[in-house]
Amino acid sequence: MTSGVAPLPGIVSTLSAAAEAVSEALIALDADGGILVVNGAAERVFDRRRDDLIGRSLDVVFGGDFAEAMASNLSAKVDALPPAPGGGRLLRRPGLPPLALHAGFSVTGDHGRPLATIVIRDLSPRADSWLETEERLGGFAASMPGIIFQRVAHRDGSLSYPFLSSGVHAVLGYHPAEMSVALDGCLNAIHWADRESYLRRLRQSAQTLAICSEEFRAITREGAVKWLSGASQPRAMANGDILWDGVLVDVTERKRAELWLEMIMDRAADGIVTINEQGVIESANAAVGTFFGYADRGELIGRRVEILMAEADRRQHTRHMLRYRETGDGALIGAGPRELTGRRRDGTTFALELALSEVRTEGRRIFIAVIRDITQRKETEGALAATRARLQTIADNVPGLVFQRELTAEGVLRFLFVSNGVHEVLGITPEALLADGELFLGAMDPDVRAAFRETLRQSASRLEPMEEDIKLRGRDGEERWLRGWSRPSRREDGSVVWDGVTLDVTDRKRAEDKLTFLAYYDPLTGLGNRSLFIDRFDRARRFAESIQAWVAVLSIGLDRFGMVNATIGHTMGDKVLIAVTRRLQQSLEAGSIVCRAGGDRFLVLLTGLTDRADLREVVATIQDAFVPPIEVEGQQFDIGLTIGGALHPEDGREAETLIMHADAALHRAKGGGGAFQMFTPEMGARAAHLLTIQHKLRRGLERHEFVAYFQPQVDLRSGLITGCEALARWNSPEDGLVPPGKFIGVAEEYGLIDAICGQVLDDSCRWLSTWRARGLPQVPVAVNISGRQFQNARQLVAMVDQALRQSGVDPRLLELELTESSAMSDPENAIAVVNLLRERGVSCAIDDFGTGYSSLSVLKRFPIGKLKIDRSFVMDVTTDPNDAAIVQAIIAMAHALNLRVVAEGVETLDHLAFLREVHCDAVQGFLFARPLPGEDMALMLAGGPPQPNPR
Repeated sequence: MTSGVAPLPGIVSTLSAAAEAVSEALIALDADGGILVVNGAAERVFDRRRDDLIGRSLDVVFGGDFAEAMASNLSAKVDALPPAPGGGRLLRRPGLPPLALHAGFSVTGDHGRPLATIVIRDLSPRADSWLETEERLGGFAASMPGIIFQRVAHRDGSLSYPFLSSGVHAVLGYHPAEMSVALDGCLNAIHWADRESYLRRLRQSAQTLAICSEEFRAITREGAVKWLSGASQPRAMANGDILWDGVLVDVTERKRAELWLEMIMDRAADGIVTINEQGVIESANAAVGTFFGYADRGELIGRRVEILMAEADRRQHTRHMLRYRETGDGALIGAGPRELTGRRRDGTTFALELALSEVRTEGRRIFIAVIRDITQRKETEGALAATRARLQTIADNVPGLVFQRELTAEGVLRFLFVSNGVHEVLGITPEALLADGELFLGAMDPDVRAAFRETLRQSASRLEPMEEDIKLRGRDGEERWLRGWSRPSRREDGSVVWDGVTLDVTDRKRAEDKLTFLAYYDPLTGLGNRSLFIDRFDRARRFAESIQAWVAVLSIGLDRFGMVNATIGHTMGDKVLIAVTRRLQQSLEAGSIVCRAGGDRFLVLLTGLTDRADLREVVATIQDAFVPPIEVEGQQFDIGLTIGGALHPEDGREAETLIMHADAALHRAKGGGGAFQMFTPEMGARAAHLLTIQHKLRRGLERHEFVAYFQPQVDLRSGLITGCEALARWNSPEDGLVPPGKFIGVAEEYGLIDAICGQVLDDSCRWLSTWRARGLPQVPVAVNISGRQFQNARQLVAMVDQALRQSGVDPRLLELELTESSAMSDPENAIAVVNLLRERGVSCAIDDFGTGYSSLSVLKRFPIGKLKIDRSFVMDVTTDPNDAAIVQAIIAMAHALNLRVVAEGVETLDHLAFLREVHCDAVQGFLFARPLPGEDMALMLAGGPPQPNPR
């Protein structure tokens, strides 16, 4: 074991130095019988070099009788010899001069092992006298750095000290004559706390005549405490007394060092164990007892160190130590700490860290084990590993990269950490990017890379957070967009490190691009939409103004396209639109812009025009391009064009104004003004009028000015009112009651018809509830629904549910009417919506039948119960045979499909007679009543069967 205390001189070294001061031959023997000390006089007596004698047994100089001589039995072997002349014991040696032997004192050497000395006197004529020898032995005792003493235990139990060397004065400050004996037999100088153990050792030595270990504290003349240590050899005297010859050495400094070291060890947080070469524990500090559950760590002393290890580690440790002792090669000694499993006294185990080192002292090998309980550390490491695993899992589940990135002082980009998302983003492993950060830069386009490096440089110089929005290209060639944020910090070596996250926003970016596309482009045809048209118009206008030219806006509508959707379906209609788009683009010169405004309407932007002749030439080219039919999937479609135009700056300076004016011209052309019309001021006035109506309509919706007027439906068999139709009326504070013909068309064009229908539906349900509360007959009310509303089934159903819930009306009293053209434009959707309504108890009817393009195969699948013949067929039914035939055919067909028929526009008795004759079910018209407000309709319901009232 090593410590910060300087090592004390060993007793062997002390004896060697003292022996040289003695002129007589002197040999010192260790506990195992090996010669430890040979002085110069002994070399001369035996005519042998001391190097030849050290470590060998006494038989090499004294003969075979001393082959087994050891420190413990040397005195007995000498006493067994006959007396020698002049004192001592005679040893005869064949062919050699005899020797007189005198067994000297015994002492305790280092590590508590006994030593013995023997003085040899040569009995040849040349030898000195024994008296001289005794004097010299006395000088030897005086030169010893300690106390040589004799102690006698008398038969009466008392103790006396007949001889104390002068070393007493050097050690304790007393002269030998001043050393008094206390009543208990101890020297008064012995510390009171050590006297009991001192006497116990004496009694045991007296009984066994074994060497007595001497170690106790003594009080000096000045009152200081000193530690004395040594040993004494007992002999039984002829009178029964026991005589001890012994030596005491001042070991105060050593004991202080040991106590200091022990105190340090016992306060050490780590366990410290010293182990001898055989693997036996020689010492253990307090921490070892705490770690392994030994309240008395003395239990460990003398036991093998493997007792502190779990079974699996015991075998491995034993193998390592055996190999080290045999070959000097081992994985344990000096290899630094390693982790083992410790075993406590109660059999439980715990994690420990062991560092083993070797110390050699006076020919012995001692192993020092430093043990650390790492239970808490392992728990912390486990928690840290679990946290790291969770963080790694979180990082790996982040759609993008979690990273730590470094820009060295030399400008080299490196990654210190990157999540597994790099495999998904770049198609490489995290290890590859950690090894070469340039792979990240290599995935960027040159312009993106330059911008990224500049942003990186600025963030590093200012230590400001870095926002990233970069495009990368993986090894599979696929583009990825990353968007993230990282915070920089500067290190002592000048490098800057960013910790951050970049999310893979590729899908979001694509969605944004798609939204941007949808914001400016038509997804079906790929053409720009109205927004893009307005954006491009501003550029075209500035260019035209710079060259003093015109800009023309054309609004183009397709003729007969509705028939395609109605007869073949929207899928084929979409394909026809795409073909129309291609042909329209091919008919225009480069630089012209074509956009789809919606439905079957297109906008064209023409630049560089200088007169109207140029415009007419372009329009003629467009129209000529559509003379041949459009061919799609082997089918030909005769699609014509109607075009309205407006010029900048003559007809307006803003895109919206010019589009509105071109639309006005298109409407005039569709109304019979020819295939192409240019905008005129008259059209502008009409457009302004329409715009005024639009604003009034919006304000009227906000004020709930739209109400229901009711026209009764009379059953031709019973003459009773079996239903009524709710017709929209606008009760305007400025214009009074506005008829539908003046606002329905504008409402449809500007997308306000849905809201108007909703207010009429609410008012109808309110009157149904009122009539029920008054006890009036309960008849169904039919409310008109626009085609747009049927395209949004969820909104329509929600609107109906809310109206019924707020009014409390029986759903069977509500009927919804959709026009024939609305029903046939998307029949599958219409059938689905009608079924949803029927599930709620709301019935449906087809209005204005005969004016659209019905398919009988579709009509028979409609879950409706009523057809309404349009008034345009009823008006001339008595004068036009064709109309009469059509009405009669509709009624016959409807009855064949189990449908009721209601004829609208019945105004004369002749109309009534004809309809009765052809078995029409019910009629509706001015002959019975004009549309009535709710109160007047209540009076009519209360008045019984209505009577015809011809005018």
